[in-house]
Amino acid sequence: MRYTILLKRNENTKNIETQEQSRFIKTILEALEVDINYKSEEPLSIEDKIRTRKSLEFYGITIIESHDGCLKIFAEKELIAEWKKPTYKMKKDLSQVDPNKKLYMEMNIEFWTVFEQDNGKE
Repeated sequence: MRYTILLKRNENTKNIETQEQSRFIKTILEALEVDINYKSEEPLSIEDKIRTRKSLEFYGITIIESHDGCLKIFAEKELIAEWKKPTYKMKKDLSQVDPNKKLYMEMNIEFWTVFEQDNGKE
């Protein structure tokens, strides 16, 4: 599945990526009906990450985050969800009068879950 977020050209993309990853994780945990207190609205502290990881281990869930920003979520040893690093495109809106508003970015996000209708990876 894919979706696009429109951003100001000077938006902090790292913060937006972190927020979207957190929402993705929360959605998967809700679909699995895992009962842990996971806050998707704010970045997790080191202590929160440790606590969350221990809670997930109890349910047999592992979240692996690669250095390039991709996420993979496993239930036991089965891959159940994957969130790929977003891609960005700079766009121009010629209808804007203000030069600061003419340029903006498109953040394109792609992910896959076992909960999707077609059950197939793209």
